[in-house]
Amino acid sequence: MTAVLCALSVAAIAQEPQEATLPNPTIRANVPLVLVPVTVTDRKGKFVNGLSVEDFIVGDNGIRQKIRLDTSDTVVAPVSLVVAVQCSGISAAVLAKINKVGAMIQPLVIGDRGRAAVVAFDDEVRVFQDFTSDGTKIRIAFEKIEGRVIKAGRMIDATAESVKMLETRPESSRRILLILSESRDRGSKAKLPQVIEQAQRASVMIYPATYSAHATPWTARPEDNPNMPGGPDYMGGLIELMRMSKTNDAAVFARATGGRHLSFETLKGLEEIITRAGEDIHSQYLLSFVPSSSEAGYHALTVAVPSHPELLIRARPGYWTQ
Repeated sequence: MTAVLCALSVAAIAQEPQEATLPNPTIRANVPLVLVPVTVTDRKGKFVNGLSVEDFIVGDNGIRQKIRLDTSDTVVAPVSLVVAVQCSGISAAVLAKINKVGAMIQPLVIGDRGRAAVVAFDDEVRVFQDFTSDGTKIRIAFEKIEGRVIKAGRMIDATAESVKMLETRPESSRRILLILSESRDRGSKAKLPQVIEQAQRASVMIYPATYSAHATPWTARPEDNPNMPGGPDYMGGLIELMRMSKTNDAAVFARATGGRHLSFETLKGLEEIITRAGEDIHSQYLLSFVPSSSEAGYHALTVAVPSHPELLIRARPGYWTQ
């Protein structure tokens, strides 16, 4: 009986509100953290290192925020990357180059702690490799991509699917989409404004590396261009000039997400772009803050370095709240 009474007494004490014994109770809540990767270069494009948190000013809808600064290689922000490759038959000469650069992705872009996935698109979007840190699997996925439907290239649809994949990655990671394609869409069902909002809501930075399907045959060997055995397609080149009046979807994606739009024609040019993208990602300053306003909708971001007004700054232009 004594033992039972002691047990009941202990249980009663345990059931008393714990807050009563604590002078300052802790209240936990889900606080949104906004991650702002920032690239800083001089006028010649050289990356600028050595800036401190005091050098940066971040505005959220015009209101200055209290920010934190991390280096690009801290464990809190590994890279999650999707590479989306246009595999139209019209792109055969370019695919011969793209097939050779898969081995560059792991060491130069995602690093040791990152993960990459590979998708290809023409009239549909197919996953060639889900997220992995294995450089060999990434290289093999690149080598397997072949041209199919001649003139289909649903870049906007592929972007939408890639963003969905990146949404499954941790929110603390840097979500990046590298698109290797023409600069203009061919036949997507998804609409550009909706996919831009989707990417912005998922905090995805888009790096398009684009080419002209009618210019690259001039730089390709005949065996790398089986769909045009007679050499470059002059009539197709005229049609391509007419397409130049359409929206440059690649440039819009880059500008709306804080990424960078680059172009290439040769294998060397493609290798330089991948190298540059890796340098860009791993030279970023990682700014973060808890918003002072929880107002729903789109929040416009501004990033400045007042002490060095001559520097060029690239960052995501905004983010969405629910």
